[in-house]
Amino acid sequence: MSLGVEIAAPPTSPPPASAAGRSVAEIVARDLAPLARAIDEDGLYPEAVMRALGAAGAYAHHTGAHPAGGLVAAVADMATVGTACGSTAFCTWCQDALAWYLARSENPAPRQNWLAAIAAGEKLGGTGLSNPMKTFSKLDRLAFSGVRVPGGWRVSGRLPWVSNLGPDHLFASVFAVGDGADGGRRIMAVFDCAAEGVSLVEVGPFLALEGTRTYAVMLRDVFVPDDAVITEDAVRFVPTIRQGFVLLQFGMALGTARAAAALMRKDTKLLGEKPVAVLPLDADAIEARADALTERAAVLAASHEDPSRGAFIEVLKARLDGAWLALEATQAAVLALGARGYMRRSEVHRRQREAQFVAIVTPSVKHILTEISRGV
Repeated sequence: MSLGVEIAAPPTSPPPASAAGRSVAEIVARDLAPLARAIDEDGLYPEAVMRALGAAGAYAHHTGAHPAGGLVAAVADMATVGTACGSTAFCTWCQDALAWYLARSENPAPRQNWLAAIAAGEKLGGTGLSNPMKTFSKLDRLAFSGVRVPGGWRVSGRLPWVSNLGPDHLFASVFAVGDGADGGRRIMAVFDCAAEGVSLVEVGPFLALEGTRTYAVMLRDVFVPDDAVITEDAVRFVPTIRQGFVLLQFGMALGTARAAAALMRKDTKLLGEKPVAVLPLDADAIEARADALTERAAVLAASHEDPSRGAFIEVLKARLDGAWLALEATQAAVLALGARGYMRRSEVHRRQREAQFVAIVTPSVKHILTEISRGV
């Protein structure tokens, strides 16, 4: 039983029709799109949709024998989700990231215990790697610390934001052992939100993160068994998974940008207007940039195991271009729709807020620019 602050369970979506034999695009169109406003405005967590996406294979692409091609397929499905709802695309990334860690676990136990259920959407969870990523870039201090006990570790600390969580969900993170939070060993493990000593504390409200079950996570002397440890050397392991971690995020940027282009086309068609030639970025240009970014991600995915800093910098540069595309595409949509889109509950407003999140989620634009400025 969890200890600490009790949280009010956010509303969840009703079960959709069986996902068996249904494509991701069909689930997005029929089940997710009608919920987008409730997710954004009421904090509805689309749990049934998340499980249906898993049943349709959205989280399994990159867990098999050909992870490079799988990363590209995972990005494509996430982008499809993002054309309807950026918050759900983010939850999809959280689930994808957890599956990525489990599939590449150096200890076979976490892979055997949870990968199949996570990849199928039968078990849901988040990533918890934002703080460690920033710590390894010397932009933060590691939030969790642990001590060795028989059969595992006792871990304590607080992470300010972890998403796609719930009372029975999982997440992965890193904790320090010895010499305080800034030294000693770093161990990566899977944490169970149902474990004794785990508390999920409500945070927010956010500009565009409602419906993602984003909480501060408090650990008070939580027991983490040895069979939940992904690696006992996170400093060496994280560089082998970080490119996939970042590449998977392309789906959020692509979905938001393509949604902005679709809004511009829809508005023009409804009014019987011709596209405005003087706009700095029209729908065709947005789609062309999205296509180019998709191709670039595919090339980068082929070398996702390269732990070198140079390879990582190239991925970060592409991720930065994805953030700029999302921001510029949604700005162009505001300019195209004008007063028709300048309403608090308009879809254009939602898309702008989603694009801003794409730019601040780890690695954020600020984080990326800092890394690039340091050189290879």
